[in-house]
Amino acid sequence: MKYFLKTTYPCLIKTDNSSCELDENDLLEIDDEKYIYIYPENSGIPFYINLSVPKENKNFSIIRHGDKKIIFLDSKQNLKIEEKESLNICGKTCNVYISDNSITFENNSKKLTYLCPHINNNYKIFKIKNFACVQFDKNLYIFNISNNKLSHISGDEITFNNNLLKVIKKFNDSDEKIKTSIYKFDEEVILEKEEFNYSQNKAPDDLLPYKTLECIQARDYKNALNFLSDKLKSKINEKSLQSFFGKINKFLPLSTTEFITICGKEKKFVTFNLENDKIDDILIDDL
Repeated sequence: MKYFLKTTYPCLIKTDNSSCELDENDLLEIDDEKYIYIYPENSGIPFYINLSVPKENKNFSIIRHGDKKIIFLDSKQNLKIEEKESLNICGKTCNVYISDNSITFENNSKKLTYLCPHINNNYKIFKIKNFACVQFDKNLYIFNISNNKLSHISGDEITFNNNLLKVIKKFNDSDEKIKTSIYKFDEEVILEKEEFNYSQNKAPDDLLPYKTLECIQARDYKNALNFLSDKLKSKINEKSLQSFFGKINKFLPLSTTEFITICGKEKKFVTFNLENDKIDDILIDDL
């Protein structure tokens, strides 16, 4: 589809086939392109527009004049543009609003807004049983209209088969883990099955603490137990590992045995003791 591009500020425009600089006096014709990438010259964060499904946000609007479609680049910092779609679920209306960085679900008794950690492009809205769903490329949001509960599931591949959801998540870690999770849509979204697959890479034994924290961060507690000594495994199980470490968002190595872990707003100092190529003790101090 053919578009014309008009900007209110100097910027660099790139497509898969070309690039050019634009200012307020220019009008660019774009044809047979799927994406355009905009780099403001003076200030502003670079962004892109998916021309197959362009959705207005704070960075641009679409002006229609006759048979022309003009993409108008304008900084609309004081405006919030939302797309709205209404779903009829079990005889109830659920309104779904999507802006460039948030999702809102609204029914007769509740209005819930979630600030997304990603840009809200390329989405679809649909319903399954008593759930309103919004799916992006690697993120899925599920709103239960029965109890107003919102669930967020992320993964590299998200597919549906009837009332079953399959999520494949790839971890860029030393084991190149791949987690496959199967969820069932019932009265709640229930995790029915979860399994991990690993590469055949063998890390040096002094990296066992690092590999252990990779497993904890991925919620792969079963595999983390394999790195512990028999003495320590007699005191710790999967549930206690989860409680002991918490939900790690990030960990920073200070040495091969000392780390700072970040769990939400909490920071902890973690020390591992090794004996006979196994982890024999773990010490955690709050910071």
